Amino acid sequence: MRKRDGVLVLALAGALSAGGCFSSGPVPGGGGETAPEALGSMTLTSELLGNATLAPASCSSGARQYFLGGDFEDEKAGRVIRLAVDPVTGPAVRVFDPAEPFRRTVVFRQADCPVFHFSLDSTGWRVNKVEDFRLVIDVDCVNPAGDRLRGRVSSTHCF
Repeated sequence: MRKRDGVLVLALAGALSAGGCFSSGPVPGGGGETAPEALGSMTLTSELLGNATLAPASCSSGARQYFLGGDFEDEKAGRVIRLAVDPVTGPAVRVFDPAEPFRRTVVFRQADCPVFHFSLDSTGWRVNKVEDFRLVIDVDCVNPAGDRLRGRVSSTHCF
């Protein structure tokens, strides 16, 4: 009788663990894929990064890389729009090429922008020490090098 109880417990644990993983979106390869929806758009004019309209489809919490802020990624354009809030120098928006993040990058500081609004609020969710944020960036900037960034992006879950 004891051996049979152990088998039942293992079967129940296996069923629960298989049922514990779910997705609220379409399953890749399941025939129901839809293109991810853009989280807003920004127009970038830059000698270094080129001229592009960025329409990111994903947002990642800066907590994944140990900074306060978040990244909006436009995979199609190959650019990331990052809000980083430094406790000493304040907020900045950085646009970069993820293939060469330290060489192909432009930065816009609050002083470069007649419009520089952002909102970074915790949703109260945290998974594996990564905090989920509601993030909004609304800017119109021209940095000293002449690069320009204008537009608005937002996400209710930047995880």
